[in-house]
Amino acid sequence: MDLVRGTNGFEVIHENGNWQLNRETGFSPTQATVAAVAACSGYVYDTILEKKRVAYTIEGINVTFEQDQETVIHVLKKIEVTFTLKIAQEDRDKAEKALHLVKKSCPVAMSLDPKIEIIEKVVFS
Repeated sequence: MDLVRGTNGFEVIHENGNWQLNRETGFSPTQATVAAVAACSGYVYDTILEKKRVAYTIEGINVTFEQDQETVIHVLKKIEVTFTLKIAQEDRDKAEKALHLVKKSCPVAMSLDPKIEIIEKVVFS
């Protein structure tokens, strides 16, 4: 993976178009990190639910985050990932129980500072 300085800051080079790492014209590096946690968690949750033979559709993933505003460097303090699932009523309990496996199976989440609180939630549509 290579980065170059473009006209609007650093960009990750990709054959389908560069990804700008600049809050004003793309995503800040912090937002990219949070998005990576959410995407990785989504792939992991998919795998877990498939292994449990649960019929479902992930309709969306919402992610919010908090940074420590008290410190000079505003490090991530909390990431909350909420999955919206379409799933049969009888499988909802399985989907909720599977959430606890997501964080410890997500390489992105496991690569972050352990002080960062990562919370996974599921809502049913």
